[in-house]
Amino acid sequence: MALIKRFIPFIFVCLLVLPQFSSAVQEIPRISKPPIGERWFIISKNKDQAGYNRMEIRDNGSGYEITVESGAKFSVLGFSREAISWERYQVNRDLSLKSFEVDETINGKPMKLKGEVKSEGVRVSVSTDGGTKEKTLNVKGAVYPPPVINIYPLMNGGEAGKSFHVKMLDIEKVKVIGVKISVIGLETSPGGSQTVHMQNDLYTFVDNDIWVDTSGSTVREIVSRANIVTQAEDADSARKFLATRPWLKRR
Repeated sequence: MALIKRFIPFIFVCLLVLPQFSSAVQEIPRISKPPIGERWFIISKNKDQAGYNRMEIRDNGSGYEITVESGAKFSVLGFSREAISWERYQVNRDLSLKSFEVDETINGKPMKLKGEVKSEGVRVSVSTDGGTKEKTLNVKGAVYPPPVINIYPLMNGGEAGKSFHVKMLDIEKVKVIGVKISVIGLETSPGGSQTVHMQNDLYTFVDNDIWVDTSGSTVREIVSRANIVTQAEDADSARKFLATRPWLKRR
């Protein structure tokens, strides 16, 4: 999902074997706003905890402010990957992007981004060790930040078999990409909770599976073949994990 794309854009990521779900007959509820509040996630590789993600959504009156803190460190297919990121997005009521700022370090290389959506496209300032560059990403129509990709279908009448095509700001590549989101359907987990199963094509050669609850909060995300899982976690457990790995937090 968009939650882990910040860490592993160069590999095929995937989920451990999932428990079986039974299809439910209920209609998928439509939501009028994103889930407000703070949520934590743990990222695991081969069942070993390797990273975290914290996302907070606030209503700011005219739209929403979304803040994301993330950190992960692991090796895949012989490549070592360490990424730490802080992101803040201002979005409209329909979740479309207004402005953003990002501070990230990937494999020791820092980068800061700041930008806003204008009539001609997305204007971005990119700062690295080599200096600061300004650029405009030419695009027409609404652009969405990564944290809302899993929420968008539920706010736009998602139903089993329906697909959505959106334009997403890819922070690491500093470009706007097209993303297809397909709604598989409403499912019931062994614990009895209702989830909406979706897939997107963020990764070229593998399916990216996502389960969100009926309020739009992500429960679990999987990308096949690399045994990496992003799972919702309670705040206390996530903070305890982070306390043992202070290098994953932005300094």
